[in-house]
Amino acid sequence: MAKSLRLKILTPLRELYNDDVDMVVLRGANGDMGILPGHETRAAKLGYGPLRILKDGHEENELAVLGGFAFITNESTTVLSDAAEWPDEIDRVRAESAAERARNRLTQKTNDTDTQRAELSLRRALVRIDVSSYPIIHGKKS
Repeated sequence: MAKSLRLKILTPLRELYNDDVDMVVLRGANGDMGILPGHETRAAKLGYGPLRILKDGHEENELAVLGGFAFITNESTTVLSDAAEWPDEIDRVRAESAAERARNRLTQKTNDTDTQRAELSLRRALVRIDVSSYPIIHGKKS
């Protein structure tokens, strides 16, 4: 079994990460999933949540991933997402404002309220708020 796993995180605009890691923990559509070297091949739909990177036995990075897909083999994991952000790229004040607007739309519903859109907006904002407090321990890119 391989000792490391190649992790690539891609959005339509950029490559956020491309390096060997010990483990990655990502938010699947049905909950968190840990990926180690030697994992069985599969594709997974991603939910909104933090993606954790463990490297060198102890270091950890976390970033916000807002949906997408992960393609997993025994040697690599490739994450494709429309939106992914490092903690230092998140405007926490803006995310808190977006969460407040979404909460207001959900509590003050009218016939014009798009409930599903407001719920998704709230989920995205809460993930950004959560991840914005994470430190960056290891460099973002290889």
